[in-house]
Amino acid sequence: MFHRFYPATWALLLVFGLLLFCVAAVLEGQVLFAYLQSLWLALGLAAALEGLKVLVIVMHRFLRNQQTVPYPRTVRAIVIGFRWMLLGLSAGCSLMFLAGHLDRPALEQVRAADLAAAEARFGADTERARAAADARRGDAVAALDAQDRREREAIAARYLPAIAALEQKLDAEMENVVGGEFIGKRYRALEQRLADEKAGFDRARADQDARVAARRAELLAELERTQAAQNAARTEARDRELTAIRASGYQGDPRVEHALARAFVNTLDAVFPEPPTVLQFTFFLALFLSVTVELGIWVSFELLTTSRLPVLEAWHRAALAIDSKAAETASALQGFALDGELVKARVRRQRESIEAGLSDGPQDKLANDESGAARAA
Repeated sequence: MFHRFYPATWALLLVFGLLLFCVAAVLEGQVLFAYLQSLWLALGLAAALEGLKVLVIVMHRFLRNQQTVPYPRTVRAIVIGFRWMLLGLSAGCSLMFLAGHLDRPALEQVRAADLAAAEARFGADTERARAAADARRGDAVAALDAQDRREREAIAARYLPAIAALEQKLDAEMENVVGGEFIGKRYRALEQRLADEKAGFDRARADQDARVAARRAELLAELERTQAAQNAARTEARDRELTAIRASGYQGDPRVEHALARAFVNTLDAVFPEPPTVLQFTFFLALFLSVTVELGIWVSFELLTTSRLPVLEAWHRAALAIDSKAAETASALQGFALDGELVKARVRRQRESIEAGLSDGPQDKLANDESGAARAA
């Protein structure tokens, strides 16, 4: 009853084997493309190697089981080694492909987000530092202006009352008229003192302006130096952080790991005292899947070949019988043709001999008879 389902099962086995073959070829092609940088070359090489792997499986099984033609041990060893090389290549490519998709798949996204966050923090810190520097500059300038006002008030308190008193005295002195003139020694002395006080007041204010300008320039330069040093420190810290982010592998960071892999490892952590890391789990899972795919290809085509071996062997024997009969027939025909040529040559010689005898005349015949008698005597 099983023979009724045999065609369907054989067809399904072929379909699944071809499906695994296509999957392995695509994985191998993508990995080879990453190395060769040529899509057509990678796909062609992957398809050729995978197809050769299937053909080697089929032909090795057929030649190993048939008894018509000897299967040398050296050739068998080379074929087996070649098969293992192809299986190793496919398994390695599958492992690299799966590991690349399972090992920290969100690494670049998280790194880009961290770099953007670091830049944003740097920008925010720079803005806050600039606002704080502007506030300090405003406070320092306000304090300097207040000090300037106090010093100016002190200068004014020192000179303006004296100037006002001397002006009053000078006005009063103008009322002392002697001989029709009010400009005397006392007037000139008061005028000189007033001029000296005004000159001192002007010098004091000029000196104050110079001191204030110098203090302002020194204060602003100090604030600029402080702000520049703080900016340089922030920039250096930002550069160190960015360098560390770019160089980091994010080992153990759950943000970059595969969600299902992390959940599985967390489950193992709740059961076993020393569970594997996500990277170790990724390696074993990728190795398991790649080996499973390769074993699926090998088993499917081994079973297909084994199940069809009687038919293949019958076809092989029939082809050999046909070739043998054809060789025997060709040999017989060649021998018959050779015999025919020999007969034709013998007939041709006989005909030439008869024709030669008929062409001889009576004189020639008599001469031949006399020469024959002479030779007999």
